[in-house]
Amino acid sequence: MSTRSSAINITFKQLEAFLVSAKARSFSAAASTLHTTQSAVSKRVAEIERSIGTTLLHRSTGGLELTIAGRELLPLAEESQRLLSRIEHEVGSERELHGLYRIGVTELIALTWLTSFIQELRVLYPRLMLEPVVDVGLKLFDDVQLNRLDLAIMPGKDWGDQFISLKVGQVEDYWVASPSLDIPDRPLLPHEFAEYPILEESQGASKNLFYAKWRAEHGFRFNRVFATNSTPVLRELTIGGLGISQLALDYVATDIAEGRLRIVRSDPMPPPMIYSAVFKADGGSSYALTRLATLAAKMCNFNRRTDGQ
Repeated sequence: MSTRSSAINITFKQLEAFLVSAKARSFSAAASTLHTTQSAVSKRVAEIERSIGTTLLHRSTGGLELTIAGRELLPLAEESQRLLSRIEHEVGSERELHGLYRIGVTELIALTWLTSFIQELRVLYPRLMLEPVVDVGLKLFDDVQLNRLDLAIMPGKDWGDQFISLKVGQVEDYWVASPSLDIPDRPLLPHEFAEYPILEESQGASKNLFYAKWRAEHGFRFNRVFATNSTPVLRELTIGGLGISQLALDYVATDIAEGRLRIVRSDPMPPPMIYSAVFKADGGSSYALTRLATLAAKMCNFNRRTDGQ
């Protein structure tokens, strides 16, 4: 009489990945539904297959097809998700968003909508404690990698298969300068930017990484660059006529309306800067972090606060 050499160890997440993939007949479609990556979904299905020792899905020209074992597992996977829903409803609903969450944001977020975001969280989830960290984007991403942060909201879209990246919002990030600078009232060509002092954010800003490829593709050249790690300082230096900078249009809208700054057109103009909530795909709190990212998308507003900041 034979005995199993090891127990089957299957998680709810693995069964969910199998169930959604089987119904969608696609790992990529399942990844979109589950707010994760295609590789994470296929990995979870593969882990079930290794655990039970047989194939559940195979690829065909029409998409994923269930094997005999897959058809047998399908109703059990559906039952597992109903059981998980009962667990969440009966014992987890009040505990989903409680405890401490470490969230990193860039300075622009801290200057604009972070306070409103935290206030809304306190109303919706009074048992949740938030520890916000303000830093440059690439440092925030490093901290997510090293588990020092649970989630970071920063410029950028693609951070690798190990991470979930959910769009929170976007902002037009235009060239601006003081009207006192002698800049032609016409779109500047990329090579013409070398004729003017340029003010930028310091190294480590994910904004620079976001625009680096676009600038290189279009041949933007900056010969005289001054850098600062402070968005308010960058704004003040620009208003003071020390150079051209690239700032969020919403953040400086009042300065433009009141004549302290003007938009410097370029040919081409910079594309919108995408802000994403980024967290590890294999983290144990992905459901809660997705809820936080969804609320962040609702609260995202880059207009400068009217309290003097």
